[in-house]
Amino acid sequence: MLLLFAFLLGSTAAAQPKMAPGAPGVHHIELAEEGAHNSHEVVISPGLTTAFRVHGATIDRTGMLLEGRERIWVSVADEAILLVPSEQVVAGERLRLTVPFTGGALPASATFTLVVHPALAERQVEIYRQSRSAESLWAEVKEKDTRLQQCREQLDRLQAGLKQPGGLLGLIAAGQMGEMGVTLKDITEALVLRPGDPLRVQTVKVFRSAEEVAVEVWLEIPAGAASLIAEGVMLRGRGGEELKGLTFWQDVPSTSERPRRVVVVAQATEKEAHGPFTLKLWAAGGQRTITLGNVTFP
Repeated sequence: MLLLFAFLLGSTAAAQPKMAPGAPGVHHIELAEEGAHNSHEVVISPGLTTAFRVHGATIDRTGMLLEGRERIWVSVADEAILLVPSEQVVAGERLRLTVPFTGGALPASATFTLVVHPALAERQVEIYRQSRSAESLWAEVKEKDTRLQQCREQLDRLQAGLKQPGGLLGLIAAGQMGEMGVTLKDITEALVLRPGDPLRVQTVKVFRSAEEVAVEVWLEIPAGAASLIAEGVMLRGRGGEELKGLTFWQDVPSTSERPRRVVVVAQATEKEAHGPFTLKLWAAGGQRTITLGNVTFP
């Protein structure tokens, strides 16, 4: 049975389990002559690469315009653009990117609105100035079918979990115990909290069962700090890899004086996912984030 992860702040109602959003796939954008002035939204994130590839046109490198370029590393080729935002971009910020094309064909340029999110960058953007081939359309259909199948499998696992007993009995019934049971490690002292994060970390513990790992975080809310309900989480390794089946649940206490408990769970065998990882949590719209580095599992 899948465990669910809990992150915290500022509601008197009991929090419900949530699925962590998966990494976005390929974003396909078609440019039409009559829609030349339309702006297409693309999500970017600090430290993550977003690659634009243009089909049916050549980029005019000298005419490209990007708001906030001093905070974004940019590499431009004839048919591609690479963007890597720095940590100086702000979640929720919207930056305008204008890409002109050489030659006299229409549309002569394309405009994009880069929307900053703390973790869910779109890694690949395919831009078509001409009619797309059947192969391209078929590839997009296959990608959507794959993501739909993943959602169905996740739903099946959740529904199966609802039929199993809870507690220790549930772990045994689900085959989660393994030879060593469930192992626990306190990593509070080794944790790295990014300066400026609004909450104080009280305790952080990590767990491992036969097929899952979990992070339990207890957070203190400073006096006068605004409440925060987590919308999503990301657990990413040093090389950019992300753990599979990430879920979270947040436990909101009845009084503001009590710390908030956060638990994140992901799928991993006993030989996988030892770390270090960076745990990132964000509120609605990604405008408030908490980042914890050096998360390692038993």
